[in-house]
Amino acid sequence: MLRSFARSFSSTVVKRDFARTQLLGTVGNFEFRESENGTKYVTYSLAVNRYNKETQEQVTNWYRIAAFTQLERLEKSLRVGNVLHVDANLAVRKVEDPETHKVRSELQLIQKNFDVARFGKKDGEEASP
Repeated sequence: MLRSFARSFSSTVVKRDFARTQLLGTVGNFEFRESENGTKYVTYSLAVNRYNKETQEQVTNWYRIAAFTQLERLEKSLRVGNVLHVDANLAVRKVEDPETHKVRSELQLIQKNFDVARFGKKDGEEASP
C-alpha cells in the first residue's frame, strides 16, 4: 500500500529557496546614496582576511555590500576600521560593459542584518598596544 510522506521535521510551509552568506570583516570605504526613484541606501566594502596554508600568507578578499534597511543604525556604526558581522542575501545580476558591450555576471551582497563585533580606533586616536 502506498503511503504519502509528510515532512517529519517541521509542520511549517516550505519557503522559497534562498542564498545567504555571513561575513566577518573590517569596514573599508562606505557611501550613503539615493537612487533615481528616491530610495536611500548605503554601499560599503568589507575586508575579510583568511590564512593561506600553502603560501603561509594572509589573504584579504574585499566584498561590496549594499544595505537598504537599518540605515540610521548603519550611519552610527559604519566607521573605517570597525569589524562587522554581516548577514547578507546573495543575488546574481547581469551587467553590460559600456565599452565592449559584453555581458558579465556580478554577485551582489544585500545586507539583511549586521552587528558590530569590534569598534576600530576613533579619528586622531592611536591604536592601543
